[in-house]
Amino acid sequence: MAEIVTIKIGPHRDLGFSEQDVYGQNRTVVGWEPEWDPKDKSIRGEVWHRSCCWWKLEPGRAVRCDLGIVLNPDNVVVYVAKIRGVLKRDDIMRMGFIGDDAGDEYEPWYGKILERNDSKNPIAYFDERAILPPGQVSADTIKLN
Repeated sequence: MAEIVTIKIGPHRDLGFSEQDVYGQNRTVVGWEPEWDPKDKSIRGEVWHRSCCWWKLEPGRAVRCDLGIVLNPDNVVVYVAKIRGVLKRDDIMRMGFIGDDAGDEYEPWYGKILERNDSKNPIAYFDERAILPPGQVSADTIKLN
């Protein structure tokens, strides 16, 4: 049984400072922009940049995940990443995901809803069997679970 990590990002927020992400790139904002389209491929790099770190994670559990799904505030899939590893931040007990685009195979998931529990925790794990495989998603599919 494989697990998939989901990251639910909030709306756009200015950090008020500059911090480095897991790739050493500076960022000053996090979150989802309301004008973005979940299916727009041109924003995906920015979505990952704003969402891949810094989270309170169970490192053993997080590192076992092969896929990461980023959800916007409405639980809509806006990015699917192939998780390559987890990086610990030196100055605080938070971690970030190292990964890249999972590829066209997961394109059917974009713009679909993935329901989560009501937890305020932005990180949640799913058994891969609880999510509809991309090959079974049609244009009429609304929810992936």
